[in-house]
Amino acid sequence: MPVFQGILLLLTAAAIFVPAVCTADEPTAIASDRFRQARDHTFQSFDAQSERNWRGTYFFLQLADTQYGMLTGNMGSEKEAALSQQAVEHINRLRPRYVIVCGDLTNATPKHARYDAQVSQYKQDFSAIDEDIPLVCVCGNHDIGNRPTPDSITIYNQNFGDDYFSFWVGGAFNIVLNSSVLKDPSGAPNVLTAQHEWLDLQLAAARKAEAKHIFVFQHHPLFLNQPDEADQYFNIPLVRRTPLVKKLQMEDVRAVFAGHYHRNSHGQAGTLEMITTGPVGKPLGNDASGFRIVTVHEDHIRHQYYGLDDVPQSVDLQPIPQVTQPTAND
Repeated sequence: MPVFQGILLLLTAAAIFVPAVCTADEPTAIASDRFRQARDHTFQSFDAQSERNWRGTYFFLQLADTQYGMLTGNMGSEKEAALSQQAVEHINRLRPRYVIVCGDLTNATPKHARYDAQVSQYKQDFSAIDEDIPLVCVCGNHDIGNRPTPDSITIYNQNFGDDYFSFWVGGAFNIVLNSSVLKDPSGAPNVLTAQHEWLDLQLAAARKAEAKHIFVFQHHPLFLNQPDEADQYFNIPLVRRTPLVKKLQMEDVRAVFAGHYHRNSHGQAGTLEMITTGPVGKPLGNDASGFRIVTVHEDHIRHQYYGLDDVPQSVDLQPIPQVTQPTAND
């Protein structure tokens, strides 16, 4: 065999047996990253086709404001790490259908020197959640800034996937919104416009598919107690709140879940519940660090907030018995 042909055969054989290497930006790598399952405006961990069907009562856990670094003014994250690790122990014992963290994963914003370290600590702690329990992350104002920009949103996307997306679970349709652009769209007006247009399509699709429930998750509460309450730091301005609340009511959205307030609050707009959940991290009121357990029944939901030291050993999926009121003939 000529020398040249022999060398060519050797090179060809070597090429066949060299394993493919995936970069961090390739689909295979992304698919294995539980923190970037939100892409193409859906959450890849759930199969949309099979999850459209009601398969019985289930529960999920809503967390908010892990906010690594808040307790020390960004000088360290040890205290938040300990609280989050305690929450993860509860999660693995309770085994919810999924866990959702409603924003402010870190205290540092993307341009802050401590941001990368806090993201790393968050991922280290929440990677301990059992692999078969999906973890859904929602962006908050600390994650993308009080005045988010395309650049700050891109940094979040690189770490945690899309900033708004939807997914089906057990017959319920779930919509995750970027509430920071609802709060202040001035740095990214195109993102707000695109999100509004996308939201209309999602609500129409949920209605057509006859979703048992529609839930919205975001960081900022639309309102704390009353849909027409005055503007303040912790709610969405009325100019954008009022039309959105009307739209959600019209589409029969069951509940909006939020954080940001660092304590619990509850409001109602007709049949729409506004549920604001206290923090895993630093509380700003009387509610201890903790999370909310939400039980989803076919025609209603139940939810209760628990401090981390008071979480039950298991979750009761049985509906609350309805008491029949006596009649005049009884």
